[in-house]
Amino acid sequence: MTLRFALLGDPVRHSISPAMHRAAFEILGLDAEYVARRTAPDEVGPAMRSADLAGGNVTLPHKLRAARALARPSAAVRATGACNCWWRRPDGELAGDNTDVGGLQGALSRLGLHPGGARVLLLGAGGAARAAVHALLEGGASSVEILNRTPARARALRDRALARATDADGSVDAVRVVAGPRSGAAYDLVLNSTSLGLSPGDPLPLDLDRSADRVRFGAAFDMVYAAGGTAWVRHARALGIPAAGGLDMLVGQAALSLERWFPGREAPFDAMREAAVAELASRTASEPGDGSNAA
Repeated sequence: MTLRFALLGDPVRHSISPAMHRAAFEILGLDAEYVARRTAPDEVGPAMRSADLAGGNVTLPHKLRAARALARPSAAVRATGACNCWWRRPDGELAGDNTDVGGLQGALSRLGLHPGGARVLLLGAGGAARAAVHALLEGGASSVEILNRTPARARALRDRALARATDADGSVDAVRVVAGPRSGAAYDLVLNSTSLGLSPGDPLPLDLDRSADRVRFGAAFDMVYAAGGTAWVRHARALGIPAAGGLDMLVGQAALSLERWFPGREAPFDAMREAAVAELASRTASEPGDGSNAA
């Protein structure tokens, strides 16, 4: 019987996840298919419980809602309150994980951007930001400053992160909410977890030219991806700041998702990345992908 997996979110029409998973299923000889389904908020739980789906992924803006639909959340889901990958267990219960965490950690590592001891400015406070904070703290970041247009959401993210970190080792007190980059600060990494860049004409998540404030950025990472790089990635590079988009994070979380759905199988990361690049190249340059935070 063909197993069906789906990406649930809104928007999903730009997603390259189906191309990646089709390539992986073919290489592994799996009788499975993967589709993208535009899903309204009140449809997320019912879709996940639908008998015609063996599992799938969840993208913005539904990751927090998806976590609440799980009977068996992973440690990463419990830590972040967000789920981007779920599957049906043999007993029928829904299990889920947050593979964005491992996807981001792997992408940063491949780019030589190691969180250990890093001073990070994080843009955004949604579901993707929750995964980012968890990944950064697990990786040993020395500080994470959260900048979000809604300060209350940033404070909620900070409080959750500190509570979880305190539960773990009682030593982390380096997550702060800021109104902007601190004058004279030197950040090792600035990370965009917002949805800005998904649509043509979006403003930049942050103008990185902070020379008047003497702010320095060592590197920039955009969780959104686009053919040729997002406008923000190009902006960073024009200022001489090493920058990368979220394609490797997208592939990484997809590979980890596949390994959750099919235990014992090793996802063909390189082939999945090749399929993603080919699919992305076939799109017009003016249409950004829906981001690594958008599967």
